[in-house]
Amino acid sequence: DYSVAPYLVLATKSGLVKKTELTAYDTARTSSGGIIAIKLREDDELVSAILVSEEDDLILVSRKGMSIRFSASDESLRPMGRDTSGNIGMHFRKGDHLLSADVITDRGFVFVVTEGGFAKRTSVDQYRLQNRGGIGIKVAKLDEKRGDLVGALIVDEVDEVLVVLASGKVIRTNAAEVP
Repeated sequence: DYSVAPYLVLATKSGLVKKTELTAYDTARTSSGGIIAIKLREDDELVSAILVSEEDDLILVSRKGMSIRFSASDESLRPMGRDTSGNIGMHFRKGDHLLSADVITDRGFVFVVTEGGFAKRTSVDQYRLQNRGGIGIKVAKLDEKRGDLVGALIVDEVDEVLVVLASGKVIRTNAAEVP
């Protein structure tokens, strides 16, 4: 139902974020092929859809290892209508783009995986609150051996993580086992 969270935040590959009241998606118009959730700009695509409240903090992580944490409050990220493209959430250096967006949990960890198969988790309290629209701070040191990031999410100590390799092999591990 629509009482789970007051807002839906959509994040795009180009770093745009848009917060819309969740009830704006409560419509009976389903026979027409759906409703507009976001107005995507040319060469952009949706990366994440997250349920949030005003008290939450969000973290955006880029493919080249940068991250930014900001508040989902109305002062920081004002609500918009469905047929809009959003505001800038994160800027990128050349060749970079948004990999993931997630809600930060109180005792959670930022869990990242690289192309080379390296994984790392860092306590969320290591990420300071910033304003939307910056380049952010490094989430991981990346080099040629490690490659770029291919996954980033918020996990708790008790969570299990599944990583699917290009070969199709699946690796399952407890988040607590990753340094």
